This record gives sequence, structure tokens and C-alpha cells, in this order.
Amino acid sequence: MSRYLLGTLIMVCGVLILSPDSATLRKIDGDPWIVSFWRGVGICSVIWLLALLTDPRGWWHQLRHPGWTGVAIVVTFGLSQISFVLAVTYLGAPTVLVLVSTTPLASAIASWVLFRERTDGPLWCAIGAGVVGASIAGSGVTHEVPWIGWLGALGVPTLMGIGLSLTRAFEGARIWPLYGLSSGLGALAIGLVIPVFTVPAGSELWMVFNACLVVPVSFALITIAPRYLPAPEVGLYLLLETLIGPIFVWFLVGESPTTRDLIGGAILLTALSSLFVYRMMQERGRRMVIDQ
Repeated sequence: MSRYLLGTLIMVCGVLILSPDSATLRKIDGDPWIVSFWRGVGICSVIWLLALLTDPRGWWHQLRHPGWTGVAIVVTFGLSQISFVLAVTYLGAPTVLVLVSTTPLASAIASWVLFRERTDGPLWCAIGAGVVGASIAGSGVTHEVPWIGWLGALGVPTLMGIGLSLTRAFEGARIWPLYGLSSGLGALAIGLVIPVFTVPAGSELWMVFNACLVVPVSFALITIAPRYLPAPEVGLYLLLETLIGPIFVWFLVGESPTTRDLIGGAILLTALSSLFVYRMMQERGRRMVIDQ
């Protein structure tokens, strides 16, 4: 199996597991800071457990010697998790999922600024389609959204894009210890300032499902993918959530996608499918040359 196909399969599996994330957040419908706290606790616990089971010595070494890249990974992923909860709470899940489509653009810019990693023409075309889709979806957002909701919506793609670029450059095989640390530190910071920790009655199981299964398992896979794919392309595959996530939102909480969301999602799906076909044709061409 080629590295590209392996990376693609890892990403698709990760995104499929991640897809119910926004729907379960809406199902919990709690204070975003309390939800962020418990998400941080759950993600840290599960990710660290996975890291300890697979590489206990590497877990301790990575936490003791993260380096500047590791510290930046901790900060960006920790803040991005909190930003996502804020954005979903104040803007609504369907719109946020499409606005997140600017993640590959942020990742492409970060990869060039930080590591001078160039993005080829086909990927730029797909990223451009993602921006168009996001603009169409975002045009339907009301102006009554609090500034903190807009801050969260802007922070998610920006921080995720930077985090994916940093992950690709990180020397370790996996960033699981650092990703768990980012969640744990975020939970600790929030826990020091919030007065209560109670989620809405009846939503406890949804909280456990979200914090201990959906997010940690999906990102355990997603943070491996940059080893096989360019960081902007990893961000592009995250857009699959913009197509699948609203289905879970509609099914669980009855929050229907708008026409703008559907149009934006269709544009993203077309771009993603076209890029995948193009990449596989490239792989086939390279193999034919090697075989000759």
C-alpha cells in the first residue's frame, strides 16, 4: 500500500469517528466552559492511556523533552479544542462545520511560513473551493452572534492548521503524549476559574461518549496522518466532517442544515473527490515509471 493511500485511509477513519462531535456537543447543550473542562479531562485520560500502552518510555520522554515544536503543539491544539466548543455553542453546528473548511488554507500558509513547505497547484485549487464553500455557508450567519463565538470560529481553523503543520514537522512518531497534555492543561486552566463542574442533567452519557471516545480516538488517528500526507491535505480531509456532521446534528437535535450549508458542502465534496482521484492517478503514473 502506498504511503498516500495509507495516510488517506487513516484520515478517513479518523474523520468518520469524529463526525458525531458537534452533534453530541449540541445534545449536551451545556455551558461551553464546563463542557470544555470535561472534554479536556476525558481526552487527556484516554490519549495518555493509549500512549502508555503503546510506548510507555516514549510517553515520559516526550513530556520531559517536548522542544519548542512540542510546546507549540500543546498550545495550538489545546486552544483549538476550546475554540471549537465556543463556536458550536454560539454559531450552531452546521455553519461551524463548513467554516472550519478554511483549515487547509491556514495549514498551507503555516507550512510555508514555518517550514517553507510548498503547496502544489491541485491542492491550492481544492483549498480555494473550500474557501468558496465556507464563504457561502458563512453568509447566512446572523450578526447577533457574540464576539466570543466569532473568536472561536476563527480560532478553530487557524489553530488546527498550525497544529497540523507542526505535527508533520515533529520528530517523534506520534504526538499522543503532547496532545493529551494540551487537553489536560486546558482543563486545568478552566477548572481554576469556573465555579461549578456540573453538566446538564441527562447529558452525562453524551459527555462521556464525546470526551472519552469520539474526540480522543479520532484525533489519535488524525494526528498520525501528517506523517503520510502534506499538512494542508490533512486539513482538507477534515472537511469530510462538514458533510457527515450535519447529518448527526439533524438526527440527534433536529438542527437542520441551511441551503447555504448544503451548497457549501457540495462544493467541498467535489473538490475533495477530484483531488483524491488526481493523487491516485499520480501514484499510478509513478508506479508505471518505476516498473518500466
